[in-house]
Amino acid sequence: MQTWRLLDLEYADARSNLALEEAVARQVGAGESPPTLRLWRNRRAAVIGENQSANLELQLDACREFGVEVVRRFTGGGAVYHDLGNVNYSICAPKPSPSSLDFTQTVFRPGLQCAVACLKTLGLDPTQVPVNTVIVHGRKISGGAAAARWGAVLYHGSILANTDLDIIWKILRRPQPPTAASAARLVQSTRLPVTSLKMELGREVAIDDVKRALKDAFTRTFNARLILAPPTEQELYRTARLVNEKYGRDEWNLKM
Repeated sequence: MQTWRLLDLEYADARSNLALEEAVARQVGAGESPPTLRLWRNRRAAVIGENQSANLELQLDACREFGVEVVRRFTGGGAVYHDLGNVNYSICAPKPSPSSLDFTQTVFRPGLQCAVACLKTLGLDPTQVPVNTVIVHGRKISGGAAAARWGAVLYHGSILANTDLDIIWKILRRPQPPTAASAARLVQSTRLPVTSLKMELGREVAIDDVKRALKDAFTRTFNARLILAPPTEQELYRTARLVNEKYGRDEWNLKM
């Protein structure tokens, strides 16, 4: 059984949360931080994939109107909406050697399986849909994205617990203009109907209950032991620097 660090840390803003994701990945990849499970939330934010166009994916005027922060992550995949009703989780481990299993088998598939196991514990009957989606009654309730960078592999996913579902369709472009995206070879999000734990269970779900179920799902899926520990000074330094130089800048977030 491997020991992992549990990092239960979130910032008030999405740019700092995404910067910490990269800081942790860099430190884990360099062997300066242990394999890490992080639990976190964002205030209202639209988080787009690395190879997406903010303008094609989002109604930027609506984002400004509703106070939705727009941030680009370093992993792939499609646009997602976060608020304090979402629970996000990140799984970061050193990149496997070329002779071992690839990163998809290392963190992507089991990372998505953590969401499935978590939702079952909370009373739902979820179904995993390739490649990165979990649905309940035909509606998306969880998804994730991954990347292998800097000597590490990182998977992060999100579970819609008490999310404001109405605002999602106010900020996402629907339909999207496919010609422009195709011409630029950009990744387009797949628009699916969405649901939440609150909608499916008919009641508000405590965020701590979702976190508890996620931690239990992770330890069973990865056969791991979690030790609660803080970020390192180097991770905090990298986070602040990445906010200033990357995630807090339009040159990164709105570059496409």
